[in-house]
Amino acid sequence: MHVNRPIQEILSAINLDPDNPNFLSKVFSAVSRERKLAHAKDGDNFKKVCAEEYDEISRRIDATGIQDSPSVRNNLKTRRLANLLINDKGDLNVELLPRVIAHQTTYLYSLGPDRQFDSKRQEHILKTLITLRDNKDVVHQLRHVGKPHAHPIADQIIRETLQLPSNIRITDAHARRAALSALLSFLRQNVGSCFATAPAIIVHDEQPELFLADVHEILSVGRMKRTFGGIEYVVPITLSFGAGDLKKTIVLNKFNPQSAPWYSPGIILALEDAELINKEALLKEKIEIVKDAILSVYPEWNDNEPIIVTSAEEILRRVLMSKCEISTQDLVDYENRPQVAVATGLFQLSASGPSMGGKGESCSKFYTQFGYAKNAFRSMSENTLLRAWEYTLASFSETKTEFTRWNLYFSLGLGPNEPGGIGQAIFQILQQKLDQYNNTVNELQYEYEQLFNQVKQLEVRLQHAGNEREAQWVRVEYQTKLNEFHSIEEMRNAAHTKAGLLAGLFDTLVDFYDKTFPHYFQEVYDPDLHEVDVTPFDDSPAGFRLLFKHGRANTSQWTPIKNANEYVESLVKFFTTTEQELISIDRFESIRNDISDITTSIVTQVRTQEFLESAFYRMAAAHKTPAIKNPLENLSKIPMKPWAYISGGTINTLLSCYFKREQKPTESSRWVESPMELLVFLVETLKQAPHVVADSYFHKFEKSMLMHSPTHAFLFKPGYSPFCKAWQSETFTYTSVRDAMVKPMEAFVDALYLDEDKMAFLINKIYEIVPINFQPYFKKVFHALHGSLTSKDFREYVIDKLEHERGLQYRGDPVVSSASIDNILYSMLPMFPNYQLQERLQAIFQNMADVPAEIKKNINVAIHAVSDRRTERLISAKTLQDIALAVVLLSSGTTSLPIDMHAKISLAAQELGYAMPTPITFADTNWARDYFAFLVSPGTGMLELWRVDPTGKIGSPMSLWRQWLNGTRKDIPWGVFPKPHEYTAGLVRDMRDKHVLW
Repeated sequence: MHVNRPIQEILSAINLDPDNPNFLSKVFSAVSRERKLAHAKDGDNFKKVCAEEYDEISRRIDATGIQDSPSVRNNLKTRRLANLLINDKGDLNVELLPRVIAHQTTYLYSLGPDRQFDSKRQEHILKTLITLRDNKDVVHQLRHVGKPHAHPIADQIIRETLQLPSNIRITDAHARRAALSALLSFLRQNVGSCFATAPAIIVHDEQPELFLADVHEILSVGRMKRTFGGIEYVVPITLSFGAGDLKKTIVLNKFNPQSAPWYSPGIILALEDAELINKEALLKEKIEIVKDAILSVYPEWNDNEPIIVTSAEEILRRVLMSKCEISTQDLVDYENRPQVAVATGLFQLSASGPSMGGKGESCSKFYTQFGYAKNAFRSMSENTLLRAWEYTLASFSETKTEFTRWNLYFSLGLGPNEPGGIGQAIFQILQQKLDQYNNTVNELQYEYEQLFNQVKQLEVRLQHAGNEREAQWVRVEYQTKLNEFHSIEEMRNAAHTKAGLLAGLFDTLVDFYDKTFPHYFQEVYDPDLHEVDVTPFDDSPAGFRLLFKHGRANTSQWTPIKNANEYVESLVKFFTTTEQELISIDRFESIRNDISDITTSIVTQVRTQEFLESAFYRMAAAHKTPAIKNPLENLSKIPMKPWAYISGGTINTLLSCYFKREQKPTESSRWVESPMELLVFLVETLKQAPHVVADSYFHKFEKSMLMHSPTHAFLFKPGYSPFCKAWQSETFTYTSVRDAMVKPMEAFVDALYLDEDKMAFLINKIYEIVPINFQPYFKKVFHALHGSLTSKDFREYVIDKLEHERGLQYRGDPVVSSASIDNILYSMLPMFPNYQLQERLQAIFQNMADVPAEIKKNINVAIHAVSDRRTERLISAKTLQDIALAVVLLSSGTTSLPIDMHAKISLAAQELGYAMPTPITFADTNWARDYFAFLVSPGTGMLELWRVDPTGKIGSPMSLWRQWLNGTRKDIPWGVFPKPHEYTAGLVRDMRDKHVLW
C-alpha cells in the first residue's frame, strides 16, 4: 500500500534543505505516518507487524543513545510474530506461514535513516520463516518445547522473553512462543562472551534443530548435557541473563536536551514496571515524571560541568532509592544484616536476623522494584531466552573433569603443610587423635602386660592350691583378672584399630572430598562478572562463578556464591552434610565420633579469617599473580576469588565439548606485520580448502566460518563480495590482491584534493564533535585554511595541531581522536558542489539494474523536486546517499521495499566514484552493528583494518588493534578454524556424501 500524497506537499511540510542531517529522517517519518494510517484500516495483523517501522520509539532511542534501536525493533517484531504464529494451544499455525513470508518479503528492507543495520535482522526473520515452512524437522523440534516443571528460573526466562505479568501461569504455548521468538531473533554479542557468541550464532542461524533441542533441554530440565569419550559434561541453566545496556555509559548533556535519558523508552518502561509511573498515562506525562525524578536525584545538574557521566542502572538505582526513602548506607546495613539458620529438613536456609524495622522493609521493597526495573529495561532490546541459551552454552568453555583443576581446589589448601588451609586443620586434629590413641594403646598395653602376668601367677597358684577353699578363692580372683585382661585387650585392640584407621585417614578424607566436591559445587559462566577494564573493542575476560548444588540434581535449587560469607557458609554446609556420608561407611563405624570431631575442626577452620586470607594467597601462587596484602579489605582489586574468577573462556574447549569432539578443532593461525599480510593469510586459507567447502561459501554467501583476533572471536564470511573474488582467483595471491583490490583504492585516495571550501566544510564537521567547552578555541585555531591539500595532508595537519595545542587537549590527550577524524573523512569524501546534485542522483539510479517500477515512475519528479531546494555549497558522499534514499521514499510512497536500497545506493555511489571505494568486507564482528573490512584510509592512504556498516557507507579504523597488525605483538596470533564440518553438522554430511577428505 503506497502513499499518494504529492511529493512537493511532503517537502513543503517538512521544510528542510536536502543536505540537512534531519532531512531523510523527516521524509521517512512523514511517509511512515501516512502509511501507518492506511494500514490501520487493514485487518491483517501480520501485515501490520511486518510493515511496522517503530518510527517514533526509534527516534527517541537513537536520540538518547542508551539502547540499540535495531535490536529493539528486532525484539519487538519477533515477539509479536511468535505470539501471532503460535495459538493458545501451543500449535504453530503452519498454514499462515506463506502469508507471513509474503508480507515479510514485501516489507523486507526499510528505507529509514540507519536502517541498513536492520537488513540482516530482517533477512534472518525471513529465512527462519521459510525454514519453518519447508523443514518439518524444525517444526517437530519446536513442538517438543514445553513448559518448565518446578523450575522458577525457566519460568522467569519465559516471562521476561514474552513480557508476561507474574500472575499468568506459564503454559506450553508460552514456552513455544518464547522459543520461536528466540529462533527469529538476531543474536549479537553483549558482554565479553565472544568465545561463546561466535559459535552460538552459527548454531542458532545455521542449525535451528540443534538450537531448539538445547532450548527444550534447558527449559525442561534446567541444564545442557554432552556425553563423549565416556565422560558426561553437564552445565546448568544460567542464573543471570546479563546486564544488557544497563551499564552502558550515558552522558547527560545540559546543552543537548533532546538526548536526555527521560526520553528513553527503556527507562520509561523500567519505571513503569517498578510502579513509579502509571502505564495508562500519556507519553508527555510519563516523560515529565521521569525528568523530575532523574533531576531530583542528580544535584550535579546544577554544577558548572556541562556533562554528567552515568548509566541506566545508576539512574534507576538513584530514582528508586529516593522513592523508597533509603540511603546507600541503609542498603549496606541491610545486606550485612545478621543471618539466622532456619532448619528445613536436611538443609539450613538463611533468614533475616533481627529486624531493621521500616528501613528493612523499604530496602526489601527497593530490591524487588529495582529487579523489576532492570528486567524490563533489558527485555526492551534483549530476547531473554536467546541470551540465557548463549550464556548456558558459554559454560562449556570451562569444563574440567578433575576437581584438582578447579579454582575452588586451589583455595581450600588440602595439603597438610599449607598454612591456614583445610588440609592443615585435618592433619592437626588427626595427629592429635593419633597421639591420643597411641598413648592409649601404650597405656593399655602396659596394663595388658601387668594383667597377663597376674593371670599367669594366679594360674600357678591355682595349680598349687593347698585345699579346695583356697582353690575356690583363687578361681574367683583368677576369673576377675581374666575378665579384666580380656577387657583391656579388647580396648587395646580397638584403640590400635582406630589408630590404624586414623593413620591413613588423611589421604582417605582428601580423596573423598576431592571426589565429592563436584557433586556439591560447579563452576559456571557468569555474564555479570566483570573484574578487568578493557578497551571497547577487546572482549573482557570471561567471568566464572561457583555454584553450590546442595547435593541436589535439580538445577533450580542450585545457588550462586556471590561473596565471602556465602563461600564460607557453602563450605560449612558441604562438610556438615558429607559427614553423614562418611559415617555411613562400614569401615569407619568405629571412628564415627572422631569423624564428627574432624568435621567440627574443619568447620571451625573454615570460619576463621586465617582460612579466608590464606585462600587468596594460595590462589595468587597457583595463578602466578601478585598477592594482594589484606585481601579481605581489597576484594575489588582481586580478579581471582575462590567463588568467582576470570578466565579466557577458550573457544577450543567450548567447540570440543559442545560438539562432542575428543580432539580440539583444527586451527590455522599466524601473527601478522600488516593488514595486507592478514588479508593474504585469509585468502590463502580459503584457497587451500577443499572445493566442497569453498563452494558452500560461494553459493551461501552468509555462511560463517569461525575466526579470532588475538582478543576477539568472530565470524569469518568468505562468501562476501569482493573478498570471495580474491580466493577464486588462481593467480599468485599477494599480486592479485595488491593489483586488483588495493591499488585502485590507493589511486582513488591519492586523487582526493581539498580546496579551501572543502577544508572549511570538514573543519566544521569536526567542530561539531568537539566538546562544547573546547569549541571556541578550536574555531580560533582552525578559523581559516588556505590553498589546497590532499586528504592525507589535511588529516596530518589537523592531528598535528590537536597534539600540540594545549588548549585542545584534555588530560594530555587531544579532544578529538585521530579515529574520529578518519570517520569523518571516510563518510564525507568525496564532496561535490551542490549544482551537481541532480546529475549525481540520476547517475546513481541509472546505475541500478532493477529499480522497482513504482519508483521509476516518479523518480525524476522526486529528483527535480529535491534538487531545486536550496542546499549548502558542498554536499558530502554520505549526504548524497541519504538524499538518494529520501528520493526513493518520495517516489515510492512507501517506507520499505523487497530490495535493499541502502546497499544498492551505496554500491552505485562507490562504483561511480561518488563515495569511497567498496571496502573488502570479510567478517561479522558479532557486535550490534559492525562488520570487519579492509580499506585504504582517506586519511593515511594505507590499507587498514576497519569496522564498517553493512553498506560500507560509514566506518572507523580499528586503531586499538594496531599492536596486533604491525608485528609488535607476536605472542598471540590471528586464527581461523578452517574445517567447518567440525562445528557444522550439515557440512559433514555433504562431505561424506561426496567422499571428500581433508
